[in-house]
Amino acid sequence: MLQSAKFCVLAFANLRCKIIFKKPVNIIDNFYSQYKEKVEKIINDEGAELIDIKLSFYIGDYILRCIVDYPAGGITIDKCARLNGKIVKFLEENKALGDNFIVEVNSPGLDRPLKTYKDFARMKGKIVGLWPKIPLEGKAYFEGKVSEVSEKNLTVEMKGKKYIIDFEKIHLGKEKLEV
Repeated sequence: MLQSAKFCVLAFANLRCKIIFKKPVNIIDNFYSQYKEKVEKIINDEGAELIDIKLSFYIGDYILRCIVDYPAGGITIDKCARLNGKIVKFLEENKALGDNFIVEVNSPGLDRPLKTYKDFARMKGKIVGLWPKIPLEGKAYFEGKVSEVSEKNLTVEMKGKKYIIDFEKIHLGKEKLEV
């Protein structure tokens, strides 16, 4: 009896895996091509900006994760909740993700990733940590003060030396908070 129960669990798990890996590919592709810009517009209409968006599929549910903030920072939990409601309503009305989905709208928190020109422009005069895609001048990590920001690059002062780094060469940046 125990062996047959174990077999049923394994058979169920295998069936579940087939469902997980077969179903979502088209819906996920369609979401990014048809609905991502509309979700971003909902967020922008509320005066916020979309920092990051990810759609995944896990155990029968689609999970849409949106990281949002005001351009100057400081988005509130209430605003995230309001945006969540608007995005859920939009997705339900358009049947974008079917019936089983979860929407998470979060602030970037203190550990906000820096990726774009606008992100780095806000950091002028502040200390940042930068991880380049490949080492630059033999360095895999830079930490210094942002002294200049242009459309294509930024200048970081580190130990008395200035480094000009193109945005396309930066994997990730983070503001260094002083405690």
